[in-house]
Amino acid sequence: MELVVYGILCPPGREREAAYRLLELALERERGISPLPELARGVRGKPFFPSLSGVHFNLSHSRGAAVCALHDAPVGVDVERLRQAPRRLAAGMEDAAFFRLWTGREATIKREGRGVEALLRPVAPDPLCRWLENFLPGYAAAVCPSRPEAPRLVQVEASELFRDDFA
Repeated sequence: MELVVYGILCPPGREREAAYRLLELALERERGISPLPELARGVRGKPFFPSLSGVHFNLSHSRGAAVCALHDAPVGVDVERLRQAPRRLAAGMEDAAFFRLWTGREATIKREGRGVEALLRPVAPDPLCRWLENFLPGYAAAVCPSRPEAPRLVQVEASELFRDDFA
C-alpha cells in the first residue's frame, strides 16, 4: 500500500473527531475497510488495529486541522498551526522554521511509538521525514514513513466529514 496522508481544515473544537473520521474515510477509500476496526494502544499510547497487522496509521490534530497517515509499515505524522513559536523552545528560530523542525521531530517519535516525553530530549527528524509544504494553508505538517517514499496527499473538505453541519 502506498503512503497516503489525508488532511482537513475543520471546525474549531472538532479536531480529534475529524482525525478519526479521516481514518475511517481513508480506510474505506484506500483499503475497502468499513466500519472502523477495533483500536488498541501500544505501551506508549500509539493506537493500532490488533486485527490488521499490515495496516499502520497515525493521527494528529491542531487548532482547526487534522491529518491521518495510512501505510503498510509504521508511520508517524504531525500537524501544527503556524503561530508564534514558544520562545524558550525556539531559541531564536523563525516561527515557521521552528514548527517545521517540531513537526519532523514529533512525526519521527510517533512513528517509533515513543511517547511525547521523548520530545523533551534533543531528537533530530529522521531523514525519511517528508514535510507537507502548503498541504493545509496556515499549518506545518510532516510525515515520517519507515522507508523512502513520497506521500500521496488527499485534502478533504469539512463539508464531506461534517455533513450535518453543512446541511
